[in-house]
Parts: sequence; C-alpha cells; structure tokens
Amino acid sequence: MNSRRWGIISPPMGASRLFRSILLLACGWTAGCSEPPAQNLVVICIDTLRADHVGSYGYDRDTTPHIDLLAAEGVLFEDVVAQSNWTVPATASILTSLYPVQHGAGLRGEIRHLGTQGPPEPLRKPVETLGQILGQSGMRTALLSANPFLFGRFERGFDLARVSQRDAATLTDEALAWLAENPSQPFFLYLQYMDLHQPIDPPEPYFNYFKAGMGGKRRAIHKEWGYQEVTNLEDRRFRGYRAQKIGLYDGALRYVDAQIGRLRADLEARGLWRDTLVVITSDHGEEFWDHAEIGRELGGDPRNIWGVGHGHTMYNELIRVPWILSGPPVPARLRMDCPARQIDIAPTILGYLNLPPKEEMQGISLQPMIEGHTPCRELPQVSESPAYGPDSQAVVWKNHKLIRRADGTQLVYDLRSDGAEQHPLEDPPPALVAGLEAVLDGALRDPADSALADDPSAEDHDNSYDAETEAQLRALGYLN
Repeated sequence: MNSRRWGIISPPMGASRLFRSILLLACGWTAGCSEPPAQNLVVICIDTLRADHVGSYGYDRDTTPHIDLLAAEGVLFEDVVAQSNWTVPATASILTSLYPVQHGAGLRGEIRHLGTQGPPEPLRKPVETLGQILGQSGMRTALLSANPFLFGRFERGFDLARVSQRDAATLTDEALAWLAENPSQPFFLYLQYMDLHQPIDPPEPYFNYFKAGMGGKRRAIHKEWGYQEVTNLEDRRFRGYRAQKIGLYDGALRYVDAQIGRLRADLEARGLWRDTLVVITSDHGEEFWDHAEIGRELGGDPRNIWGVGHGHTMYNELIRVPWILSGPPVPARLRMDCPARQIDIAPTILGYLNLPPKEEMQGISLQPMIEGHTPCRELPQVSESPAYGPDSQAVVWKNHKLIRRADGTQLVYDLRSDGAEQHPLEDPPPALVAGLEAVLDGALRDPADSALADDPSAEDHDNSYDAETEAQLRALGYLN
C-alpha cells in the first residue's frame, strides 16, 4: 500500500487571486477540472526536528497543531531520510538535490571534529541552488535563517539573505515584513527556525508547556546538555533530567508551530494562501540517548560525548525527518509510505511549479507517485558526512540498513524485526552486505570529473567565519 487517506478535513478557505476564481467558476467545480499550479513557495526547515515528535507522525503530545493541519490538507511522507545528520550538508541537499559528496558542503577527512577543524567546506562553486533556479524563473526570493551556518554560497540566488541566530517570533516578524513589501510578485520564502537546537530557551508559556513527570518545575539547567557523559542510563536523577529535556524540546517545537500559524494567518489575510505551495521539513533530528550504549561501545567521537545531540551517528533519531507538502494542486489527506529523501524535495517542488528539474539533480520528483500516475519506487535512502567522529555513511534499502564507518566498523540491521535499530545482525549474509554496499556506492558518485567539480582557481573564499558568526556557533555548541 503506497498511500492512504485521512478522514475528510475541510481546509480553511482564504481569499484567492482573480485568475483562480475565474478558473474555478469556469470549471463549475467539476471533478475533472485541475487546479492551476502554485504561484508562490514557502519552505520551512525546522532545524533539529526528528520526525517522531510531530503529532501527525504519531507523537502522543500535542506539539504541532498547525503543522498537523497542513499535513491533513496535503501530503505527508511517512518515510523520509536526511542526507546527513547535521545542518550544513543536509540543508545543502535540500536546496540542491545533490548528495553531500556531490555538492561538497560539509567537512572532509577520516575523523571529523567540527569544533577544531575550522569552517566546513562550502558548496562547490558550480552547484546551483533552489534560490538561483526560482530567482531566474521570475520569483522574488528570500532566505531567512536562524542557523548561522547558512552563510556564503547558501545565499546565492536570494534577493534577500539574513543569516543569524534569533528566535522564532523574530524570524517570523522578518518574514511577514518581507512578504508585505511586494505582495503582487510571486515569491519563494525559505525559513529555517533554530529553536529546537541547544541551548533550548523558548519563551513562556512554552518553556514549561509540557510538564515532565519527574524533576518538578523546569530549571535553567535544562537549557544545556548537563549529562553529556552519563554512565548509567537507569539512574533516577538522569531519567528525570532526560524527561525534562525532552519536555523542553517539545515546548520549543510548540513555539515554532505557533509561529507557523502566524505566518499562515498573514498569508490568508493577504489572499495569498491558496496560491502558495508549503513545504515543512527538517535538516536532521536529535538524539536523547537513544543509542548511547552502542555509541560508547563503538567510540570514536573526539568530544567524548555519547548519545546526545546530533552530527555523530546514522540512526533514525538523527536522519529520519518530516516532510509535509501542501497547497495547489497537491491532493489533500494523503499519506505516502514510499521511501523518500531530502534530495527529492527540490525536484518535487519544481514539478508542482511547472518547472523542469536540473539535469544534475540526484533526486526525483515524487509528483507522479503522489497523483497516482506511477507506482511507489524503492529509492535508496543514503546519508553521509557527519560532523563528529569517523567519517560515516548509511543506506536503507529493502528493509535493511547498513552503517559503514571509516574506522572499519560495519553494522547491518533488519528493520522489519528491529525497527528501533538496537540489535545489529551478528553474522549478516555476505551477499546482503555486498548488495547494500553496491547500492550505497552507486548513489555516492564522486563528482571529481563532472561539471560539479570545483575549479580551485575560481575559489571566491566565502567560507570563513566572521566574528559574529563564530560567536553564535560557539554559543550553539558547535565550536570549542
């Protein structure tokens, strides 16, 4: 079964533009009349959001009412894998439809340590971003990111690019001001919220929105990772701290969700909502000691931190992300369990905007599958390029997962019997391992001899931190 429908939920009816009204009247609201393509695009990347904390993905807390409404009005992809476990390579994959080895953004080397190795590699100079593609199509474009890593070549093609750490309300204020400047021109707005990333500090009532059963009222200590080197996962004090930490993370998500509701209300009031394609996704997830024991056993993290944060493993809590697509002419109330990847986001967006994908894109448009024209495809889900520890890669293929590290470690999981990835196969069949490796290597083709290869003589040196960016990255825990 590739998709399933929710019960009928009527989406809110915002004002529409004249051409849409005329078209719908001419069609007489008949079933055979297709809607015109979207005029505008909003991509919202909620930094550090793991899929299993979103209500429409089955979470038992009411963290995301506005996001869940969007999911009910459009398409929710149930099985989405990020192309990396930290911001720079993963966000680059969203914006380019390329794997990290191809777009080049991230760290190189056998052992990674973002805090000591200097700025990550930038996007390769020939790589074209979604901002450039849509700007060339006539859209006005803005990139507003609270993650300071989206500097330099990430900003190419955007009429406005503001990249600095700020809270969700401030970021939304900036988006609303930009939207008000020229509401008649089609637009592409990219927003990257940062409030789920440590140090987590949403305003009240969200700081204590979800009460944890242990530990009493949340205190300032929960803004930091106070148990980075926990040795006993069953310790009562640690379990209370962990519960509080997850509650704070969930409260920050509820805060971001409220700001998404503000953005929607503004677009509805301006009569732009029904002409706007909306994407909700994340760059990567977050670990709350889900795999702390195996992380400690395998070792290799130069920070000597096990089981918390991101950028260090290839387990689902870090690489399974949400992807919700809503707006004209996307069908409503649809859940897709076909495998999907971040690299499929840009081609799918272009399909719904009636624009062709770029030849070099590695993802595919899922529009034909969404609309039922083609069956579900078994796409290889590949992740790579961690920020910390041995260089690592992972592939999910036909219910099995291979994790391969530069220190020689190989782990194989049968996801049908071990969806939580707690018990690697002790003696996986050699043919299975070889098949997974072939799929992984086939996806990660080195672009050294392709048009994506960088010309060193053309380097524009846009990769160095300025003092403000360095200070913000240090506050976020990336730099020592």
